[in-house]
Amino acid sequence: MTESPNPADAAEALLRAQGRVAPASAVPLVSVVRSGEQFLILPAAGSEEDLGPLGRLVLEWGYEVPRAQHVEFQAFLRDNNGLLSTSSVPGLRYLGTYTVFQQSERSLGSFRTLWDFQRLSQMEEMSARVADAGDEWGQAVKALMAFRDSDYTAGRSQVILQLAAATVL
Repeated sequence: MTESPNPADAAEALLRAQGRVAPASAVPLVSVVRSGEQFLILPAAGSEEDLGPLGRLVLEWGYEVPRAQHVEFQAFLRDNNGLLSTSSVPGLRYLGTYTVFQQSERSLGSFRTLWDFQRLSQMEEMSARVADAGDEWGQAVKALMAFRDSDYTAGRSQVILQLAAATVL
């Protein structure tokens, strides 16, 4: 019957077999928040006046579309632009999908889709409509999102902008 080796002796043997052990090192961790954030920016009291052509919040999706799908993507946009612009959620507007003409950061994607909201809660209403298989508008948004390149390394971004004049910090 063979005895099992002492774990400390086994570890020492492994270290000796590897030669010199590199010194410990540490590098800064860069954190990237991708979703699920809550913001503590609130509407200013009495700020219900007209604040311009856009609402209080603009949501920007940046993404890549695989090159093999570019023609199909453009056809989808031509055929569904009217439908995407007809949201029945009051205060929610589709502002269009754009090809990026110039940018300094390639990792953000080559296309942008812009949405205009009056309230954060409308983003939840939008999500519910997209999840509803019987909602024609929601399914059009889902089809638009399906063109995004699913490759982990593909450019992608999301930005939520809030009109500075409509907030209390």
